[in-house]
Amino acid sequence: MSGGEAIRGCVLLVGAGGIAAPAALALAAAGVRELRVADDDEVELTNLHRQILFDDDDVGRPKLDAFAEALRRRFPGLRVDRRYGRFTPSAAAGLMPGVSVVVDATDNFASRFLIADVCRLTRTPVVHAAAIRWRATVMAVAGEGAPCYRCLFEDLPTGDAPDCATAGVAGPVCGVAGAIAADRALAILAGDASIFGRIATYDGRTDTLRSVPVSARPACDLCGARAAIATIDASRYVVACAAESGSPTHVEGDRESGSPTHAEAENDRESGSPTHAEAENDRESGSSTHLKTGEQDHG
Repeated sequence: MSGGEAIRGCVLLVGAGGIAAPAALALAAAGVRELRVADDDEVELTNLHRQILFDDDDVGRPKLDAFAEALRRRFPGLRVDRRYGRFTPSAAAGLMPGVSVVVDATDNFASRFLIADVCRLTRTPVVHAAAIRWRATVMAVAGEGAPCYRCLFEDLPTGDAPDCATAGVAGPVCGVAGAIAADRALAILAGDASIFGRIATYDGRTDTLRSVPVSARPACDLCGARAAIATIDASRYVVACAAESGSPTHVEGDRESGSPTHAEAENDRESGSPTHAEAENDRESGSSTHLKTGEQDHG
């Protein structure tokens, strides 16, 4: 199997599971030649009904390794940049440079809000995709937001929130979410702004797909006229997502009209993503990390 005409731009997939797999297949088949994938998990037997790039032989392996190998077998010309570790505030410094669009294929609110905030501050378009039980939702957000993820969901919910592990998900619903997410990412790479400002929902029980408008919220803390979120601080997110060690990391937003996002890591760590051991060490500490946007107004 080979892809179509090459499409310029790097797509960052956050997560290598049930949504990321069909999204990656669709992106590569459409002609995307560079994927950057961040994940810190291993393949489990319970994943196989929805994580379609894996099989029984992959159980116990790092998802990134199995994910990249499966894609390369199908698309030999595809570059898969594996980044071992979670999307955390300090990891963003090494994950965001050169990224044209982010596909959020995570399964928890803390990661979603962190990704939303980082993408807004670096002026990087993002496609948020989720699937739980029989329902899939996908929302594409422009680099400037308006509307953004926080326009729809103001902040992290209090208390426990259901996810795939606790509430379950139908495998085909993940496929639908991944396909829609890939469609939105391809539209962004093609310069089609019509997909912003809407949220797509799919109900697998009734086989119904709807697209409804989302309004920008003037008082939004992330993209409103008086936005209050100018840095990424680990204390804003749950410990499982953002607790880290090390000196502060600063990332400057410098994105203009589809040009790559430039990021600068100003800490002792190299600008790549953390290894498995570093990610574990990061999660054991509770110090904060900041991500700053540049002062230039990028429209």
